[in-house]
Amino acid sequence: MRTCLAGTGASAQRGRRPKRRRILPRLGGRGGDAGATIMEVLISVIILGIVIVPIFDALVFGRVLAARRGESRMALRLVERKVEQLMAAGYGSAGSDADITSVNLSTGTHPNDPSIVVNTRGDTDGSNDVIGSLTWAVTDVSWTSPGDDVNAKRVEVRIAWPASAPRDSVTVTTLIGA
Repeated sequence: MRTCLAGTGASAQRGRRPKRRRILPRLGGRGGDAGATIMEVLISVIILGIVIVPIFDALVFGRVLAARRGESRMALRLVERKVEQLMAAGYGSAGSDADITSVNLSTGTHPNDPSIVVNTRGDTDGSNDVIGSLTWAVTDVSWTSPGDDVNAKRVEVRIAWPASAPRDSVTVTTLIGA
């Protein structure tokens, strides 16, 4: 009995194509087509990579977007709370301008130390907190018209975060009357 390798010997001399060798068995295959060639495996891996990478990227982007939205909601709450605090203090409020607990409504920008924690990221480690800058600018907008004197202050409360290189901010403006 004579044996020959694919592509050599009698079959190659008679003009027949040599059989392709399969690396992996093919399910439901017949005869000589019982496996997958290395090219088929590589093409499958490439197609899978083209499909999986954008899905993974979308999941990561979605998580980042959700985190930023959470920071924006927290920042808005902090600004609204400060506006309510200043409105409760009233038109003539003055006092220490040391930090964000101040309720100073004299003309100018307040406070001296505007640092505030926007997001603690759910842990007790302060080194990864998102720190923002909470300021309020007060402008006198009093005017007189026939039969009416209006004394008011325009207060613009703004928070920007992160404090090191602000990428986001929230601003609320209100009038506080005498």
